[in-house]
Amino acid sequence: MNPSVQELVAAFENLPTNRVIILPNNKNIILAAQNAAKVSVKKIVIIPTRNAPQGFAAMLRLNPEGSLEENEESMNEAIQEVHTGDITIATRSVEIDGVEVEKGGVIALYDGKLVSSASTIEGAIESLLAKADMDDVERITFFYGEDLNQVQANRLADGVREEYPEVEIEIHSGGQPHYQLIIAFE
Repeated sequence: MNPSVQELVAAFENLPTNRVIILPNNKNIILAAQNAAKVSVKKIVIIPTRNAPQGFAAMLRLNPEGSLEENEESMNEAIQEVHTGDITIATRSVEIDGVEVEKGGVIALYDGKLVSSASTIEGAIESLLAKADMDDVERITFFYGEDLNQVQANRLADGVREEYPEVEIEIHSGGQPHYQLIIAFE
């Protein structure tokens, strides 16, 4: 669910600081965050994160001793360095950008753009990796959703390790609904 401007303001207005950094982690929340910043008396910086991997990358760049401006610059750089893949199940049959999708099929998105449809999660991951510029990737982080368990996620990651042994792979429970995997490429 997307929070309203009032809900966002309520979340930070009573914090014991005059400086706030907001990571929306969803493209649908960025505008509400910007409007919340306009009505607040606090100094608000919005880092326009569109997903959780960008949010994590930005948080890792936070320097508590740094100025708000320095953190804003560093965190904005961080979100440019991470690409995101999403693996989910199609809810309808459709054709987008030349990709034929059957309802119930496994689809892969790269940075929010539909790149492939497959009959299995493994097939979707394989086609997603083919679309990613793997020459520039040092680390892949799998955030597995509520429809997968640790053993399944490990098995999927092992398949990627076989294909790309030089890439570091991390696995975390994301617990997200609807997306079997959210994959960060860094």
